[in-house]
Amino acid sequence: MEIVAVVASVASGVTQYMGAQREAAAQRNSAESAIAMGKYNAQIDVNNMVAEQGDLGYVASANALEKNQALQKASFGREDLQKKQARELATSRMQLSGSGGTFSDVLRSAELQGYDNLARFDFAASQETAQFSSQLADTDRQLGYAYQRGQDARNLTLRTAANNATQFRNQAKQTQLAGTANLLGSFGQAAGYAAENNVFGP
Repeated sequence: MEIVAVVASVASGVTQYMGAQREAAAQRNSAESAIAMGKYNAQIDVNNMVAEQGDLGYVASANALEKNQALQKASFGREDLQKKQARELATSRMQLSGSGGTFSDVLRSAELQGYDNLARFDFAASQETAQFSSQLADTDRQLGYAYQRGQDARNLTLRTAANNATQFRNQAKQTQLAGTANLLGSFGQAAGYAAENNVFGP
């Protein structure tokens, strides 16, 4: 009867040890799964960042196109204004010279008015293109932020996965140690019981 008790104690220890080994293996598998899932989620973070940058890049391209179109329009408009003013000034000169007078003050005033008109035109054109430049600068800033946010999200995802994996690995080690301690304890208990009851003889 005593031999049965000794064998049962050892068998119980072995069973607990084997169970602990299986549990530790499952915990190590969970650690690997955490790493794999972290890599997958980190790639999603990167994909989201790339998609956001693509959207912002499209906006930047559209703004750049509008700015170029506005500059082209302003260039043509300024050229037309200069030609119109040159024609008007030439017409005034011809009319004044035909009347036999010089009227230099009148011509000078017309020239100054022409310069003033060009300055106002240039200012309006620069205001319009400055708005596009501001939008482009803002889009560039957003592109930088999108990249930084994407990298931060990716890094956080990978760090979290690594921390989870470390916790699973630590649990696996603790489970293995507990299983080994239980096995050794059952051997010790069986040996003590056997010695106490002279199971294997004097």
